Order: sequence, then structure tokens, then C-alpha cells
Amino acid sequence: MSLPLSDDQIKELLVPAAAGDAQAREKVIEHYRPFVLKEAQRVCRRFLDWSNDEELSVALIAFNEAIDAHDHEKGSSFEYFARMVIKRRLVDYFRQKNSGTEESLPGDEVIALSPVEEDWDRSARAEEVGKYKRLLQKYDLDFKKVARLQPRHEKTREDLQRAAKVLAGNKEMMHTLIDSGKLPKKKLCEEAGVTSRMLDRGRAYVIALALLLAGDELPHLKDYAWQLTGKGEGGQR
Repeated sequence: MSLPLSDDQIKELLVPAAAGDAQAREKVIEHYRPFVLKEAQRVCRRFLDWSNDEELSVALIAFNEAIDAHDHEKGSSFEYFARMVIKRRLVDYFRQKNSGTEESLPGDEVIALSPVEEDWDRSARAEEVGKYKRLLQKYDLDFKKVARLQPRHEKTREDLQRAAKVLAGNKEMMHTLIDSGKLPKKKLCEEAGVTSRMLDRGRAYVIALALLLAGDELPHLKDYAWQLTGKGEGGQR
């Protein structure tokens, strides 16, 4: 049994896999088979078996589609994107199977498909918001404080967004933030081209944004953060 691939290995394999490298694609699919199974079962709300359930074939085809369609330069989470493609394709599958009528997904109730989609998204976002709130508390921040201290001037906001992306893209600086609760101001000023005074004033905004951009535990919010700051990583715009 092969060892699980690291995040860096996955990133290195996704581009050639999308470009037609069959061996790279096979490695990505093998690594993500448990993920595909988990997401398909979450949508279907029952246990599934690779040898018996057509839903898993649909989910695997959707995952292959996600490999081809994901915009690797955008910076958004591949897993979040793959999760959405799997969900949509399974919903389409149930809709076609039942001629657009209400589908009785495994469970005790008959639920219209589109409201089900909305409920999944809403519950996932609500869970992420709770996690993010607890994460901010570690840095003596909350939503009101971050909103109050958000820079009003567009140029300042863009500069601080760039600083947040540089911070999120640098593991050493993120470790400093996580371990000490403080911004690595000197290095961040040099790397992002901002002043120490600007970082002092924009501390809450930079930390709040960097925490979203740096990890994959909050995919809905992270995707929104990338849309907010534009494409590119590590300060590239």
C-alpha cells in the first residue's frame, strides 16, 4: 500500500494530470478515492460500495472532470472545487433518473433537489463560519473588530491584501504568526513592500485574510477570499 501523497505532491501532479499525463492522473485518483467515496456518501446520505453503486461511478467521472476543469492559477482549493463538481453531477444524475421530479434521496423524507443543494451549502458555510470565529479568537479578533478595522481607502486595502497573500504563501512567516500570534513585520514589510506603520494599522485585516488564504479547512470562505483579492499567490496580481 502506497503512502498518502503530501499537499505539495498533489499540487505537482494536478497540472500534468490535467494536461494528459495518465500516470499522474492515476496517482491523483488513487489518492483521492476515499475523498470521492466520502463526498458521494454525503450527497446520497447512505453507505456506498465501489462494486455495486452507480453513484460512485458518477462521482468518479465528476472527479476526473474536476481535474480537467480546475483553475490551478486561481489559488482556490482543488478539494473544494472537486466537492462541488461531484455534488452537482450527482444531483444531475438523480434529476435525470427521475425526470426532473422530486427525488427520494436515501433517508426518510422526500426532498426537492435544489433545496437540498441549498441546505448543504448553507450548513457547510455555517460550520466554516463557526470554525473561523474560533480561529480569530486566538488572535484576540472577532468579526466586528475585523470589520471595524477594515481599511477604507482602496489603495491601502489593496496593499494589505497583497501583504496577506504574501504572508499566507510563506510557511515560515505563517509559523511565526501561529506560534507567536504576531505578524513577522520586518520580513513581511520587505516581501510585500508595505510599511511597518501600515501593518500596525492593518494587523487585524491582514491576519484575518491570511488565515483564510493559507489553509484548506475553510474552502467556502477561502474561495470567497481569493475572489476578493483577485487571482495569484504570494503577492502576484
